Amino acid sequence: MTLTLLLLAALAAAGPACAGASPAAHTQAARPDASACLPTELRAMFRGFQATGASLIGAVVVTDSGARACRLEGAPRSISVLDDSGNPLSVKVHALDVPADAGPVGLIPGVAMPTFGAAPVHGSAWIPLTWTNWCAATQPVVRSLLIVLPAGGSITAPLDTQVPVWAVGPPAPHCIAPGAGSTLSFGRFRAAA
Repeated sequence: MTLTLLLLAALAAAGPACAGASPAAHTQAARPDASACLPTELRAMFRGFQATGASLIGAVVVTDSGARACRLEGAPRSISVLDDSGNPLSVKVHALDVPADAGPVGLIPGVAMPTFGAAPVHGSAWIPLTWTNWCAATQPVVRSLLIVLPAGGSITAPLDTQVPVWAVGPPAPHCIAPGAGSTLSFGRFRAAA
């Protein structure tokens, strides 16, 4: 099992530990009155894609690099997959309302970005990604993602520079439906365990 799959499995496993708790119990990192995070207060890192069947899965980790606690609520408005020149690929986006009971995620200023292979730490947030159906003749070189925040503004999530060559997944998902277009699905911001 690859490290991205292990990270996603570990993060998913942390959810049931909170079973029966209210959404607020998952988001205790910031004061309830913390306002929405501004793009200038955030730092994001794309953990890369790994193959799972014909699709690719990945994750983005977001930390608070500002001086105050802030919150992220809901799903990004959109996420663009950028090539090595910074141009968006022709990929449709599909925001999923998962987890359905997710409340705001509080971010704590100064929380470090996780090192390669480590799960995000308390006080940060993450977003799961699934990319399907790439049928173009050329294989892209994905170096970053552009995330449009729920409250407006955007941040760039560059590829984790600590990812070793052996852990790099395929450049794009398999073509399973020519003519259907490529799709990137993503969920809501989630609190790190």
